[in-house]
Amino acid sequence: METIRSRDRILDLLLKSEEPLSVQSLSSALGISRNAAHQQVIALEREGLVERDSAIRTKGRPSQGYRLSEAGNATFPRQYALLARQLLEELSRHLGPKELRQSMARIGVSLADSLRSGMEAGSPQRLSQIAALMRDLGYESQALEGPEATEIEAHNCVFHDLAMADQTICEVDLALLRSLSGQEVEHRRCMARGERSCRFAFKPKQPDS
Repeated sequence: METIRSRDRILDLLLKSEEPLSVQSLSSALGISRNAAHQQVIALEREGLVERDSAIRTKGRPSQGYRLSEAGNATFPRQYALLARQLLEELSRHLGPKELRQSMARIGVSLADSLRSGMEAGSPQRLSQIAALMRDLGYESQALEGPEATEIEAHNCVFHDLAMADQTICEVDLALLRSLSGQEVEHRRCMARGERSCRFAFKPKQPDS
């Protein structure tokens, strides 16, 4: 329990400090030994929550400075869901249903463009790569092989609260997956419809008639 408290306090000290902190300064602030503070910092660095910064000048040898990483900052509470819901409601007041859906689709395409560099062109494991990119975004997703079509299943939704209020937000996911895969995407299951997971089926695009 003491280890957990020390860990949380280190993250809090780094969050509130305008400058990088050394192990010695963390040790003094926490009232623990330098060795104990060093072990905590190394563990946090290994988890990607803390990263090394520039050395801190002292009267003796310079000390290594540490700061929060982006992942470390993300451990602190943020009201993203509340803000996103307010933004969606504001858009809904000014856009019609068609325009709102088109806006969500554009967001999905833009997101796909930012992620595309993480995919290997022409890979036969394309859907597995897409599922991995979705996991990076926070989805618990995996690629499934079915008799009729290849599918990706997600057991959570990063837009869950928004989707429960307005399923138009699902168009972000659909546009993202269409853009990354270059295929048609059928939303076969949806948690916002009361189902246990979201399931997306991928099919080749039909030629224009």
